[in-house]
Amino acid sequence: MTDFVVVDTDVVSFLLKGDTRAQAYRSHLQDKVLALSFMTVAELYRWAYERQWGPVRQAWFRRTAACIHYFTF
Repeated sequence: MTDFVVVDTDVVSFLLKGDTRAQAYRSHLQDKVLALSFMTVAELYRWAYERQWGPVRQAWFRRTAACIHYFTF
């Protein structure tokens, strides 16, 4: 059985940026499949758009996002 954990936008942001605050959540995420709500996905794409990420960073984000399960309900 696969264990999913729904991750908040802030936590995903900490993880993606390598922020030290992510450390507080790592034990809860270990050996779990990360899942995001559609709203979190939208917020992350908006975040990248507003910061005018270039093609290399956008490609990195798409590769990283492909490893995450999305709940679309």
